[in-house]
Amino acid sequence: MKSDMIYSELIQLDWEVKNQEEFFEKMAKKLEELGFVKSSFLSAIKEREKNYPTALNINPYPIAIPHVDPENIIKPFIAATRLKNPITWFEMGTSDVKQEVKFIFMLGFLKSDEHIMLLQTLLQNCQDEEIMNRLVESNSVEDYYKALIDMKDIEM
Repeated sequence: MKSDMIYSELIQLDWEVKNQEEFFEKMAKKLEELGFVKSSFLSAIKEREKNYPTALNINPYPIAIPHVDPENIIKPFIAATRLKNPITWFEMGTSDVKQEVKFIFMLGFLKSDEHIMLLQTLLQNCQDEEIMNRLVESNSVEDYYKALIDMKDIEM
C-alpha cells in the first residue's frame, strides 16, 4: 500500500463517536491541526458524503471510504480508523441503504485521478479475511500501521 500516505498519527484505534457527523468533526479537526487539510475540509466532506455516500457492504466488516476534492487537501493522506462501536453510514450509490461501519479509511489526494487505484486496492484488501483479521486484532497503532503497509497493491 502507499506508505507515503499513511501516518501513524492518523491511525485511530477504538475511537468512540456517536455518529458520522461527530466522526467527521473529530477527524477534520485532527487533520487540520496536523496540516493535512484546509479549513474548507469539514464542510466539503459532509457535503460530498451527503451527495455520494461511501460505505461498502464488505463481509464480514462493512467499511467507509470518505474523500473530497483535491482543493481541500494540503498533503495526501490515508486516515485509518477502527471505531469502538459501529456507526450508521449510507451505502455507496444509494441514499437509503444503511451499513453499520466500524472501519473507516478517509482519503486525501492532491490530484483527482489518484484515488481510483487506491480505492480499488483498499476494496480488494478489505475483502481479504486475513488482512481484516489483522486490523481487527491489532492492539497498537504500530501493529495497525504494519497491517496497512502490508496490504497488497492491486494487479492490473
